[in-house]
Amino acid sequence: MKKPYLVIIPALFVFYSCHQNEIKLIDGPKFSVNKGKKDNADFSAGGTGTGDGNGTAGAGAVALNGFNLNSNEAMSKKDIPQTIVEELPRSYKQRKFMNDVSSISYDLFMIPGNIVTFNPTDTTYQMRTLRAITKNSKPPVVTSINDGVLYSAKVNSTTSFNGSYLIGGLNVNRDEIMELNIQDVAISTVPDSLIDVDAIKSAIADIPAEEKKNLYYIKSATLTLIENRKYTESKFDASINSFFVTSGGKTYSSNEKLKRDRTVSIYIVPLDHIISAR
Repeated sequence: MKKPYLVIIPALFVFYSCHQNEIKLIDGPKFSVNKGKKDNADFSAGGTGTGDGNGTAGAGAVALNGFNLNSNEAMSKKDIPQTIVEELPRSYKQRKFMNDVSSISYDLFMIPGNIVTFNPTDTTYQMRTLRAITKNSKPPVVTSINDGVLYSAKVNSTTSFNGSYLIGGLNVNRDEIMELNIQDVAISTVPDSLIDVDAIKSAIADIPAEEKKNLYYIKSATLTLIENRKYTESKFDASINSFFVTSGGKTYSSNEKLKRDRTVSIYIVPLDHIISAR
């Protein structure tokens, strides 16, 4: 006959393990997004870095898993971007760009897999989980994007996106042109096969139906770099150590080095869609 404590200990271990794996919704940090129209891009496969997604902002405050953003190899550029006035790619404009991420302590590439609540009153989102809800607690799949150039040109003040969130608020004055390079460098994705639908159902079981419609699952997060350098209208002077370019019959010069900003975009899916698709 087994001793009582030999039965109790395994039972306690099973109870503890189940308790540890239980997902409960919390009131986490809030963030806002800038977004465009609905996009039909497919994010089921990682590595594309394009489509409905979204977030940006000072991603400098977010852990980047050691991804080297200072390397010259992190962003490829066309040799001589031409001065043009054209729209950014439609899929890029349709992303959801994160703002105010400085208050979020989550690792950037561990953001996918979490549940967020949309607040209609102030149009903000709130993190509701402490970790990604995936099968066997596996991490999202992170993929480097080797050729993710989305835009490379020299633009002027007449561009429709001048000063907008799409380029991190960069603004070009009438007497300036700006070299602008936009490139996706990495994407973190939760493949459909890793989504733990049962855990999601359990986590939201006690949530009123009216609130459930505002719950979303972060499917992916894309890290994008924006390189820029401004040129000011001036006369050409070979004795000055500056970069000179011509556009529209005018000459522009710059003493600036290329500056680099980071943006983060997320792609979210209503929880109802995930549950009903099973």
